[in-house]
Amino acid sequence: MQRLRIAIVEDEMIIAEDIYDFILEFGYEPCEIASSYEEAMQIASEQKPDLFLLDISLKGNKNGIDIANALQELRIPFIFITSHADTSFITSAKETRPYGYLIKPFTKNDLFAAIEMAASHVKHHPLTSSLFLPMGRGKQRVALKEIIFVKANGNYVELQIQAKRIALRKNLKEFEAKLPLSHTFVRVHKSYLVNRRHIVSFNQMELNLSNHTKIPIGRTFYNDLRYALGVA
Repeated sequence: MQRLRIAIVEDEMIIAEDIYDFILEFGYEPCEIASSYEEAMQIASEQKPDLFLLDISLKGNKNGIDIANALQELRIPFIFITSHADTSFITSAKETRPYGYLIKPFTKNDLFAAIEMAASHVKHHPLTSSLFLPMGRGKQRVALKEIIFVKANGNYVELQIQAKRIALRKNLKEFEAKLPLSHTFVRVHKSYLVNRRHIVSFNQMELNLSNHTKIPIGRTFYNDLRYALGVA
């Protein structure tokens, strides 16, 4: 089974390196250490962590709560690590829906317990990489990687799966909410959800997919698409 990949966002290097060593000791796979919003977003895009350990107080214009809001959009879970213990600050952090909260100084056992609790929700499992979809008179498991794009059509969505197209009685927002946390889909238009695995090229107006389909890009979605693809 693939090990859980954990990213660390911490601008105090001694603490970050201790956490890195603990993650190795716990049997998980640490990603690179980030100390800023920009570095954290690059790691999220390039290394695809399953979980972030996220310090709230960071130097720069954006802090850990800004990163948490971005991770929510990417459906990547996170645990807050902070020295703040006042009620108002915790209330603000809770609004980002973290999977856990550690207040410095914490012990190795505290960290292990927090990661284990979060890991129970995000560990790799074959069921999280597929969906049961209607095929004929029954339902058939379809790997998410085989879905090229999803198109909104009134109260339905149409899923393009290789050469097949399947309709589901859900709107696009409902379908997106059913996807696992680590999914590879990105919204590029109010009517389209596209699998990043199948994007071949794009410009400001449209993108080309692996099945030669051209999908329009909504003006308000272009920057989100660049970010999801790790384009500077």
